Amino acid sequence: MRQLAGLLAVLLLAGFAATPDHRSSQSAAAFSAWQFNGRVSLTRGEEGWHASLHWQEQAERYFLKVSGPLGQGGFQLSGDDREVELVDADGQRYTARDADELMRAVTGWQLPVMGLRYWIRGLPAPEGGESQASRDESGRLTRLTQSGWTINYNRYQMVGSVSLPDKLQLLRDDISVRIVVDKWELGAVTAWLQ
Repeated sequence: MRQLAGLLAVLLLAGFAATPDHRSSQSAAAFSAWQFNGRVSLTRGEEGWHASLHWQEQAERYFLKVSGPLGQGGFQLSGDDREVELVDADGQRYTARDADELMRAVTGWQLPVMGLRYWIRGLPAPEGGESQASRDESGRLTRLTQSGWTINYNRYQMVGSVSLPDKLQLLRDDISVRIVVDKWELGAVTAWLQ
């Protein structure tokens, strides 16, 4: 009887060990307020562009500040699910309903803002259509394919008790977007940078 109980205990423990741990993703999804500072690099064919990136989000409102080298070629993008505004380096204001289309129209660059709001936290976008995901033994995304993009998660960092991506690459056709997060902050955004 003891041997049977011991065998059952070993099988139960083995079953738990083989089950992927999705707590990091679930914890990341639980935060409706977050921000990070980092760097972004976009390349398309022979063209390339590098900038610093500050991203804030609280509830459904988001704000991105992109600054090119020496402050050149930067812009700010802010909005929610209803409207988005882009302010370029010259102070010109542009508005639209779709952040991705506005980015492409004004800057000429394809940056999937609406998907990135989730992908940057290691989550599939809820309104991004079907997705295919590969995960590591801890349940963290290593690769995600959604909305025509392939997102490779190259590195994670612990932010409190939550594991968040801090190095990822997005690929689509001849476009490559690399993002490196220098510092994550979770919780209420105390000061909007606009």
